[in-house]
Amino acid sequence: MDAPNDPQVLIVGAGPAGLAAARALADHDVTEILIIDRDDAPGGLPRFCHHPGFGLEYARWPYSGPGFARRLLRDLAGTPVRIECRTTLITLRDGPIAEITGPRLGYRQMRPRAIILATGIRESNRGNLLVPGGRAESGILTTGQLQQLVARGVKLPPRLKSAIIVGTEHVAFSAIWTARNAGLRVRAMVGAEDRIMSFAPLGLLARAAGIDVMTGTGLREIVTENGAPSALIVQAGSDIRRLPTDAVIFTANWIPEVATLGGGPVALDPRTGGPEIDQAMRTSAAGIFAAGNMLHGVESSGWCANEGRHAGLMVARYLRGEIAGAQANQRPTLSSDIDILVPQLWGNDADAPPVSLRVSRDLPHRRVAVATDAGQIWTGARRTLLRRRRIAAPSAASLAQASARLSVVD
Repeated sequence: MDAPNDPQVLIVGAGPAGLAAARALADHDVTEILIIDRDDAPGGLPRFCHHPGFGLEYARWPYSGPGFARRLLRDLAGTPVRIECRTTLITLRDGPIAEITGPRLGYRQMRPRAIILATGIRESNRGNLLVPGGRAESGILTTGQLQQLVARGVKLPPRLKSAIIVGTEHVAFSAIWTARNAGLRVRAMVGAEDRIMSFAPLGLLARAAGIDVMTGTGLREIVTENGAPSALIVQAGSDIRRLPTDAVIFTANWIPEVATLGGGPVALDPRTGGPEIDQAMRTSAAGIFAAGNMLHGVESSGWCANEGRHAGLMVARYLRGEIAGAQANQRPTLSSDIDILVPQLWGNDADAPPVSLRVSRDLPHRRVAVATDAGQIWTGARRTLLRRRRIAAPSAASLAQASARLSVVD
């Protein structure tokens, strides 16, 4: 089969953001769309997560992970979208020019009119977190690795009977589900933060299931015997405990998949580690857009699909000449209480996008406000603002104002 010609739009990543972007482009009469993904099948991380709750913001239904992936792929049936799996982006240059390689396309330079980056994120592993201790042949995993093993029907070594989960975010509770499906008894969840980072009732359910949920607890060492974990040494204040376990599962502490962007034309945000975008999802490189979890800490699959849909709409407008390729240039100033704001740049030539706004610490009974040199121009409702939770965002019009300052007020 001959390799396809260069597309109008190249989408890098076949997860929820990339697939939703492709559908939006097809709906707006873009006919040459190619999605590449380095995995062996499209769908992204939801393919390996069999619990419900995926796609709610986008599809208005709590699919399972594989169910939501199938829904997104059904939406592309009958469209001109092509998907090439086992295909990797090597480098990205101004133009835009993408160097890719895969078993069917081989090594190629592509010169599409636009590129949408939707490569997602990965969890920090033991090495990223600098956790000391013995080395192990098996039994030290991330949630993503465990999910893939279970989804692909790979049997764990018989000696693996129990596990400790490091982290208390949403995905940590997904890890409980997956570990149990793998035949592992979850003994404990360990988190350094002062509270559970997911919803508090989930912690109550975990405790009711016999799981020791330990907050304010740091890792000191992984103890191994005969090439396998045997215990996790943890510390809470001056109290040091040895927790027996056969496996350690690391969750969260997300890292955007931006390795191929190093040294290239796409500027990265030091707060998020992902591409810096404006409200049209444009990066700093003309013709290159971005969407999904590579932009920020983990958001839900439905949220990422909404971002992808917005990116697809904006690229369609860009191809029609309705918006420019250059980024907007209004950058709101963020107070110390604001952790991230995505998009980072604002203007008046594009529709309002999904906005990820998070605070850096828990703030009870506060409001988010936008002010300019002329005074306060927008104020949100008073509520408790929790770190690592998406909160209601200011209006796009207020953020696009010159000298806009975003802060938390009493």
